[in-house]
Amino acid sequence: MPYRIRRRSESSSAVRQQLTDEVSSLLARMAFHQAWLQIEAPTVAGPYATLVATARAEAGAQMSLAWQHPPITTDSGMNLGIPYPRDRSNAARATCIEVMRQHP
Repeated sequence: MPYRIRRRSESSSAVRQQLTDEVSSLLARMAFHQAWLQIEAPTVAGPYATLVATARAEAGAQMSLAWQHPPITTDSGMNLGIPYPRDRSNAARATCIEVMRQHP
């Protein structure tokens, strides 16, 4: 989402609403999958919860920073140059996937 925010077409209330709706949808899907895992695969639910919390912390901070930038208005600006770091999220995802692989 920080990339989507940086690359938003404009700073209108409609665009802001669309992006915040997308964030809400993502959060709802993560909550659904968390509940499903708690029912179907409790041993996986913990690592998944850690992944979600880690991703939300990283992305939340990055989204806050992204909103502080003006919308990109040029084709050359679409390449942000430096990726947002996801080291903690990637590590949490690897752990979650490993637990998922071990789950019967």
